[in-house]
Amino acid sequence: MPPDIVLVGHLAQDLQPDGSYRLGGTVTYAALLASRLGLRPGIVTSAPQADLAQLAALIPDLQLAAVPAPTPTIFENRYHDGQRRQFLRARAAPLAADAIPQEWRAAPITLLGPIADEIALDVAACLESVQRAATPQGWLRSWGEDGRVFPVPWRSAGSILPHLTAIILSVEDLAIAAGAADATATVESWAHQVPLVVLTDGPRGATLWQHGARQHIPAFPVTEVDPTGAGDCFATAFLIALHRAGDAPSAARYAHAAASFVVQSPGTAGIPSAEQVAARLAEMVKLS
Repeated sequence: MPPDIVLVGHLAQDLQPDGSYRLGGTVTYAALLASRLGLRPGIVTSAPQADLAQLAALIPDLQLAAVPAPTPTIFENRYHDGQRRQFLRARAAPLAADAIPQEWRAAPITLLGPIADEIALDVAACLESVQRAATPQGWLRSWGEDGRVFPVPWRSAGSILPHLTAIILSVEDLAIAAGAADATATVESWAHQVPLVVLTDGPRGATLWQHGARQHIPAFPVTEVDPTGAGDCFATAFLIALHRAGDAPSAARYAHAAASFVVQSPGTAGIPSAEQVAARLAEMVKLS
């Protein structure tokens, strides 16, 4: 059977200071959460067979459509005086529309999660899902000959947004996407092209634009250990809850509950089950 949710983007191998690697990338976090919330995930990606096997071992019900690549996408983060410098050390093959299996294009939910500008413009246009969303982080970065990653405005937004039903991004992403332009004007212009825009701001919550209306949804307060993957899990949980209930503010609250677990543990260790999210959501309701 086709997947319940299709996730498009590269897996990542994040080079750690001790020389080891940690599996990451938007699609990794999204697929793990989707599986734990009861959906059958499918990933369209490019990576060596060993990386695909590593991910499949973590998610028994995962379906994969992979473009062969001799190397995975590899990122290295260096920190100095509290500042991060990021390097792209290797990049897998690009993903075009022909990488999306025909029977997957009408899956209930599709999330485009680029991390290294790997998703071609024709991918969004081929989708037939009811929920067609993107986290544009990977369209907001480029890199030099030495691999040093630097921010760039979202030049392809005008070609991608008309094919989507939602975009989910952070305030940091928005600042990059807007460039020198006014960030508020930028996000509001997107809200006229896409039915739903969700702007996350870590512990300060999220702002939802829907049909011209703007609404702030508070986050659930927790002690942060590692924010990696929280935005990816927020986006995934939001789309799943929106598909199930059809109410965007409720979906954002559900997404906050899911993401609150992720920041409490390193890497993928904190990705919650459906029961954990339901319990925390009930706690959120009591506190409100």
